[in-house]
Amino acid sequence: MNVKIIIFTDLDGTLLDHRTYSYGEAEEALKLLKEKNIPLILCSSKTRDEIDVYRKKLSNNEPLISENGGAIFIPENYEGLKCKFDKNVRLSSVEAIENGYLVIKIGSEYKVLADVFEKIRNKTGTNIKSITEFTIDEVVQLTNLSREEARLAVTREYSLPFIINDGAQEIESVKNEILSSGFNYTEGARFMHLMGANDKGKAVKILVDIFKKNHPETKIVSVGIGDSLNDLPMLEVVDMAFLVKKVSGNYEERIKVKNLVYADGIGPVGWNKAVLSLFNE
Repeated sequence: MNVKIIIFTDLDGTLLDHRTYSYGEAEEALKLLKEKNIPLILCSSKTRDEIDVYRKKLSNNEPLISENGGAIFIPENYEGLKCKFDKNVRLSSVEAIENGYLVIKIGSEYKVLADVFEKIRNKTGTNIKSITEFTIDEVVQLTNLSREEARLAVTREYSLPFIINDGAQEIESVKNEILSSGFNYTEGARFMHLMGANDKGKAVKILVDIFKKNHPETKIVSVGIGDSLNDLPMLEVVDMAFLVKKVSGNYEERIKVKNLVYADGIGPVGWNKAVLSLFNE
């Protein structure tokens, strides 16, 4: 049986350097994936428009997963992948064609999340602020993004990043209120994220299932690479999971996955080693 490897990767702090957003230290592995025609699927907390910036830089024409699994975007004429879905097992997803993509929507829409966020802030009385409430200059200062990328970052569709400027007790209060409201949260490199029923793992499972249905005679081997807590659901569902070091030089200690491989390097350095190890073995 033929084997097809599919790699799902986080961006910030994983393929991209935490501070500079450069993937230069992963060029060797990126080139190898191109040579071997292995799909590299960007799976990030970033918005669709933010991810598209890096897809263009990487000459990447693969599907993408935005906003911590809020939605899957499959290029409309993606080669060898006919998108037929079982409506009974698609969670809250719907089919739509938007700007050349077939979209599978999993998460709650931004306007719903914005309303929930305001209610939680009023109920808890905590000092929380969403990314959409910062000026572009403030987002640039917080993230080190360019002004154009900062504008793309605040245009949310399926998640709401936010910052808590209070202590541990207040943070727990916000987390508990999110859950009791029927919503979820996760933590990225810089922000916490308010979400609906989505996570990276659910989106990866749906997309892997689509690949399997379209390639019944092929063994699909899924690989996941991440660095932060919001990557945990993705690393739990793939066949091979890699964790790179955070900018501090440490691994995210809250990520516990069976057979997890700890890549020796921070961000793109570890990412490069992880991918190369797949073929060295």
